[in-house]
Amino acid sequence: MARKRKRVVDSALMQEFVKQVKAENEDIKFLFNAKGEINMSDAIKHLIEPFKDDVSDYDSFSGLVTLACVAWNTSIFPDEQREKILIEMLDVFEGSIEEQVETFNLLGKLMERKRKLFPNVSRMIVEHKVTDRGGDFHIAIASTLENKDVAE
Repeated sequence: MARKRKRVVDSALMQEFVKQVKAENEDIKFLFNAKGEINMSDAIKHLIEPFKDDVSDYDSFSGLVTLACVAWNTSIFPDEQREKILIEMLDVFEGSIEEQVETFNLLGKLMERKRKLFPNVSRMIVEHKVTDRGGDFHIAIASTLENKDVAE
């Protein structure tokens, strides 16, 4: 028999997340679902769409979202900076060489999707949180204000 999970109200999740991000990032201006701006949670959902069926549990889904946020932020930098960041990331990936290569390839695919789907969005992701709501996962994203100076 499948265990029944409690479904948490989204607004309570967001209020808790906003409070946490404000406490941890006092010196950064960021947005949560600002009117007239792209919804970053929806953007990340769209970014991971082709890959989400490959993950079946919370930890895998959360890892995919984390990698998508890293890909998003990395793709915003100019080529020279991006290459340096990617080289430094190689030391961070865990697992066997094959797993590291697979993760690095997925990161590249996510970066390419970001550049194709959202070429003019240069907001950096400050924080993200994935919550298991029982039947699905909720993604909350805090991002900086649009910064046209960073975008390519």
